Amino acid sequence: MSDQFQHVMVLASIIIGLGITNALLGVSAAVDSISAEHRTIRFSWASAFWLAVVFLWMILFWWWEFRLLAILKNWSMGNYLLVVFYAVLLFLLVALLVPRKWDDIEDLNVYFLSKRHWFYPLLLFANGVDVIDSYMKGGWTYIDAAGVVSWSQWIAYIPACIVGFQSKNVRTHTIMAIVFFVWTVVQGFDVFPLLRN
Repeated sequence: MSDQFQHVMVLASIIIGLGITNALLGVSAAVDSISAEHRTIRFSWASAFWLAVVFLWMILFWWWEFRLLAILKNWSMGNYLLVVFYAVLLFLLVALLVPRKWDDIEDLNVYFLSKRHWFYPLLLFANGVDVIDSYMKGGWTYIDAAGVVSWSQWIAYIPACIVGFQSKNVRTHTIMAIVFFVWTVVQGFDVFPLLRN
């Protein structure tokens, strides 16, 4: 294994690990807070599904970045910063979805809506970095080989993030989160390989 690749992926793996830890601790804290007898917290399907999307994205990021070992023989500072920055964006998405002070939370839908003006622009930015990361792995040939599911997902993030930024309707956010969760599963696990070129 390349020393350069190991060096780059150590930092990216730490950041992704922190994001996964934050997500799992958030789920644990939510379960504790929702099931506590002395208080009630309203659950949010929008938050839950968006957290599931980002959690899965982090797992897939870590898996897909392994391809860089075979693709990039020489690392530049730009390649390094892109991979680390991508990991940081995914961590920040989790940080926005998981409350830090659960004692102040009564309704996770209200919490999610209060963070949407940060969450959706960051989500769109992470999507753009994902496209750049894919280009780094093999240019337009790699992007073309990603298939219809990947291209359509990259494109669909644009209107979804615009709608999410503007909408105060929790049902809209929930539906988008469920759709993108299913989409990420299909794309990430190559559920329909025939949709590839």
